[in-house]
Amino acid sequence: MGFDMRGERLNHGLSVITTGTGPDLVFLPGLGQRADLSVRVPAAVARSARAVALGSHRTVHLIHRPVDMAAGTTMTQLAAWHAAALRERFGGPVDISGASGGGATALQLALDHPDLVGRLVISIAGSRVSDRGRHDLLRIAERERQGKTAAWLGSGLVARGPARLLAAAVYALQRGQPRAPGELAFIDAMKDWDVTARLGEIRAPTLIICGTRDPIIPASIAQETARGIPGGNLLLLPGRGHLTTLFDPRATKASSAFLNEDHPSVPPVR
Repeated sequence: MGFDMRGERLNHGLSVITTGTGPDLVFLPGLGQRADLSVRVPAAVARSARAVALGSHRTVHLIHRPVDMAAGTTMTQLAAWHAAALRERFGGPVDISGASGGGATALQLALDHPDLVGRLVISIAGSRVSDRGRHDLLRIAERERQGKTAAWLGSGLVARGPARLLAAAVYALQRGQPRAPGELAFIDAMKDWDVTARLGEIRAPTLIICGTRDPIIPASIAQETARGIPGGNLLLLPGRGHLTTLFDPRATKASSAFLNEDHPSVPPVR
């Protein structure tokens, strides 16, 4: 299968690719080797967009953060940039799905720009990052700024056992590909980010999907986030970590049902 997908530049350095058929769904991805999708669409990004479109039965608009986002940019500013892009592109509310750091952005967007959010699916993210997650992400950023590998440290945040070895190998292979400055700026923006006290303001129907063995967003934070959102729904997958939750078929099924059914199959958390 070829990956000749073309992207577009949006405001403030955001970029987007679109694929699939059906109602619109905006997808905000997590950390990674970000690219300006108006210049080049990496095969992995194209695969990800198509997988989300296939799993959700939607037209997916995958939006990347700016590759050159300036140091000091806040989550509030980032959400405002997304809001401007969504308002111009859709003119009204649209369903949004965000994973990891993209999930944090989606939560900030739902808080600051509620008129633009239809249904909301937040995967492997919550209203804040755990103390360990924050500490290790900042260590990763510092090591990368020094030109050192953070493969083993990073893999420990997203996977366990054999999956960690695979993740570490992937990170090690990327050592010659410096992380985009915007990614480091995003890690800095997340270090003090905590919207737990504002969760009651969210009006969008929301589903939180997390695993019980995720050190970045542990079960306690996932439960706290879902309980804080009026009518919030929670799918907590036993034994799953950061990456294994994202690729678990149960997560895809629950997300699709929540987005596409009048009566979601995942009940509100109590």
